[in-house]
Amino acid sequence: MQGPTPELRALFEEARQYEARKDHYNAVKLYKRIIREASGWAEPCASLGQIYKYRQEWKPALYYSKKAVSLDAADKDSWWNVGIAATALKKNRLARNVWAKFGFGDRRRWPHVSIQRAYDKQFELMWVERTGPAQGLIRNIPHPRSGRRYGDSVLFDNTVRGYHTSEYYRLPIYDDLGVLRHSIYRTFSCLLQSPEQQDVRSLRHLCWQEELGFEVWANAARAFSSPRLGPEPEYYAFEPEPEQELLIAIAAPSEKQALSVLDSWKVISLKGYADFQAHPVS
Repeated sequence: MQGPTPELRALFEEARQYEARKDHYNAVKLYKRIIREASGWAEPCASLGQIYKYRQEWKPALYYSKKAVSLDAADKDSWWNVGIAATALKKNRLARNVWAKFGFGDRRRWPHVSIQRAYDKQFELMWVERTGPAQGLIRNIPHPRSGRRYGDSVLFDNTVRGYHTSEYYRLPIYDDLGVLRHSIYRTFSCLLQSPEQQDVRSLRHLCWQEELGFEVWANAARAFSSPRLGPEPEYYAFEPEPEQELLIAIAAPSEKQALSVLDSWKVISLKGYADFQAHPVS
């Protein structure tokens, strides 16, 4: 089959420049024009599949990624995008077949990861219990404005954007690609009054016993980056020392359950809490 003409290659480079500038409207128009005129060229199909993936438009993402791999079976990125889109659309047989090509069987245990989500001109790192090649459950308590909750089942990409590091772990960071299923958990917060380290550990343990989420929210930045570690930044999580008041969050299915565990903690610790808030479901 004859390859694309020089004119089409020039259009393809123009479309890539639009894409690099985040002008997806014009990039998509050009890629579709190229595909109409060179239907056997895999690269524009792969580019469209990638754009639609990041826009979380799963039907066209699947369509163009499948077209790309039908034209170039060695395109691993497009195969991965087929797997992600099939997972999002609950086409489970197709997803299993794709993940098998990458050597992923029915594993019982997956390594944890972090995902990053941008909102309000900032981003947040979230700790995810991985349940498959491109999905997992959020196991920290995201900020209410993030649109994510403890226990949400989420999709994520396969490109490592950096690392999330603490004294206990070093997790790769991937891009958040949307929610597969929202959890039943709601987000609550309060100020612990004059807590010591053992008080914080006690509340964390009580939450764990009741299958509730717990997180110290006092660290406003949640993480910080060291620019000395190359192109993939390293974000260090740290637990602040308790002060006179410590902002914490609890994830629970109901306000009654969150208040119950706090009241149990008051009895055990002989400490108090204030400014209890139930954050609206996003």
